[in-house]
Amino acid sequence: MTVRIESPSRLDLSNGDRAPEAAAILVVEDNEINRQVLIALLRRGGFSNIGFAVDGTEALALIPEFQPDLVLLDLMMPRLDGFDVCRRLRADPRFHDLPILVQSSMKRSEDRSRAFDAGATDYVTKPINALELLARIRIHLQNRALVRRLQDYRQHHETDLALARNMQLRLLPPAARQDEVRRLGLRLTSHFAPSSELGGDFWDLRILPDGRLAVWLVDFSGHGVGAAVNTFRLHTILRRMAMAPFDPVGHLAALNEKLCGLLQFGQFATVLVGVVDCESGQFSYASAGAPPPLVWVPGDDTPRFGNSAGLPIGIRSGATYQARQIPLPPGGRLLLYSDAASELWCGSAMLGEDGLARIATEAGAQVPDDRFLSVLVDRLAELGPMSDDLTLLVLSRDT
Repeated sequence: MTVRIESPSRLDLSNGDRAPEAAAILVVEDNEINRQVLIALLRRGGFSNIGFAVDGTEALALIPEFQPDLVLLDLMMPRLDGFDVCRRLRADPRFHDLPILVQSSMKRSEDRSRAFDAGATDYVTKPINALELLARIRIHLQNRALVRRLQDYRQHHETDLALARNMQLRLLPPAARQDEVRRLGLRLTSHFAPSSELGGDFWDLRILPDGRLAVWLVDFSGHGVGAAVNTFRLHTILRRMAMAPFDPVGHLAALNEKLCGLLQFGQFATVLVGVVDCESGQFSYASAGAPPPLVWVPGDDTPRFGNSAGLPIGIRSGATYQARQIPLPPGGRLLLYSDAASELWCGSAMLGEDGLARIATEAGAQVPDDRFLSVLVDRLAELGPMSDDLTLLVLSRDT
């Protein structure tokens, strides 16, 4: 099918952000005299990129190639009327927001309602008032240009967020490094889910020169881009800090000093940094207001809570932290988590750390270690959507 165009020299199929007068307009009218009148009216109004179709069937064939910015559509036509044209265009995602300006001699309110129900954008009655028609065309073209700008902005925004999210995920330890903990007699499983495209949670692990395993779990205040930027800052800082000798208390104090000079007022982070020492059977750690670690020791019916009191980092220079320990013997299981896990609402009350411990204990009693975390995540998801970034780390010691 050949596209019928009034001014082919001015045709622009790029469908970009055109000025109203450069917009592509498709006139769909079976009456040749009416069609020529409409085309002449449009040309006098400054529009030159004009195509036409003699009925609805031809219009549907032309539209994908012509890519109009607006369709001026008659309702009563042979083969396929304007009502069906509207419905078919609205059923096609490509033309969901294409302005369709209906022009018809039918003046009953029922006919208008039927046209709008079919997907018409606007409705003008014959005989056509030239000034009114041109004014409405310009309004709809301007609105379409605004919609396109918003769509372009949203697409670019989503692309940038997807790129940033991918970069943030790459900050986390790669699978190969996570698998290295098996050499120490440990098994690690993890879950990381930001509440939006970007989040403020971050975790890391490293095998220290002395053979112990160092673990970090960080939760920056806020959400989105600002919180995510701080995770990039922290990742860079950690890569530059010496790991030998490694002391969780001194390391946490050093992190606090570095971030106090970088974070904006009101920004801070809760942090737990610890070391798993399989030789001594201990998890030694320091906490800056992080949620308390949970440890299941063989023979115990309930988990043991660690103490996690401490000032979040980035608030005050010179803050000090305490050294703490919790047993992690062979067969033991350690759960580290961000506060999103315990701050879920369970009915009318917050789940809390005791509730999280109960759910985790029930999950652990029903499934083997390799499925424990996935079952725990499912149980938490059943309580409702997360309002914060969620990070869960499970370290299990082989017997």
